[in-house]
Amino acid sequence: MIRQANIKDVAAIDSIGYLIKYDFSKINNTRKRLDLNYVKIFVYEEASIIKGFIEIECHYEITDIINIAVMSEYQNRGVASELLNYVIANIAQQSIMLEVNENNVNAIKFYQHNDFKELNRRKKYYDNLHDAIIMERKTI
Repeated sequence: MIRQANIKDVAAIDSIGYLIKYDFSKINNTRKRLDLNYVKIFVYEEASIIKGFIEIECHYEITDIINIAVMSEYQNRGVASELLNYVIANIAQQSIMLEVNENNVNAIKFYQHNDFKELNRRKKYYDNLHDAIIMERKTI
């Protein structure tokens, strides 16, 4: 089941967020972000276990994917696809945008499979070494 996150989900979200970045809870402040009008966080929950989440920001006609992560043991089982499809079907505005590290080949393939196209690059954005690939999916 996919549902909007609440304050009781913060620890699980932060735990899964460590898969994205080792200091996820420090830089993301999930508890505070839940209170922001333009931020939405959805969790994929099954048998009372939060297996993944997607965090988006809605700005005018653009939906930005900020984070999407799935617990290691549930990866490659469709959880990320279900989260993304939920946003596309229920939340997305005229376009969905994101940035991804050029080294994250699996994520790039996932987004390409879901009709995201490379729009631009931020040169040496990650650790002054790797490009950030800006991707977009038109929804209209």
